[in-house]
Amino acid sequence: MDVERVRGYFNDAATVQHYAKAVANVGLWESEKLLFSKYFLRQESLLDLGCGAGRASIGLWEEGFERVLGTDLAEAMVQESRDIAECLGCPFSFQREDATALSFASDRFDGVVFAFNGLMQIPGRSVRRRALKEIHRVLRAGGRFIFSTLDREDRLYSKVFAVADDPEHDLRQNDQLLDYGDRHFRTEHGTTFMHVPLRAEVVEDLRQAGFELLEDAMRSELACESASVREFSEDCRLWVARKPR
Repeated sequence: MDVERVRGYFNDAATVQHYAKAVANVGLWESEKLLFSKYFLRQESLLDLGCGAGRASIGLWEEGFERVLGTDLAEAMVQESRDIAECLGCPFSFQREDATALSFASDRFDGVVFAFNGLMQIPGRSVRRRALKEIHRVLRAGGRFIFSTLDREDRLYSKVFAVADDPEHDLRQNDQLLDYGDRHFRTEHGTTFMHVPLRAEVVEDLRQAGFELLEDAMRSELACESASVREFSEDCRLWVARKPR
């Protein structure tokens, strides 16, 4: 799996429509609202990476945040975000960006969001680390980074990965996988890539990129989510990290 195949999945019309429906039917998770209100001020400059059709960006606007820039690798997602935002009267801008090579100046943003496990849809640990360094670079000193991941030690995935020779995650049998923890998720829209990390792995990658970890918890530990949220996404771990002052 390479980044162009990931990009192709998210440019597919059916995938775009799936994410567009989530703007109206899912919106911000209660756990996201909790962390965003705790760590971001309404007037701060925020970057929403992997914005999809604008679920998090538009949700932040609905919560009263004033300055959000949404970005995505897939051009079709960017256009859908623009169309939905215009229809709703949301004033935010959206543009195409590669999280591993951001076009922004250093120290540009007060906060960065990478929602719905977007960081882990970047194939290759070294490449994900490059994205983390870019996020660190564009954050101002003291800036916060909020994101989510699946968790290989969670009840669901600890059972999945307990089957040692499963070709879905066995590197010896599947040459499309780069790192242990990689999986290809088959959806009604096609096949997408996701890395399912250990908590210790994410902690180390944050440290290596220069972040300090403020808190992390499973979504189910933070809030009681609606049925639409639980249907949209299985339980995941939410992370808050900070660029030191």
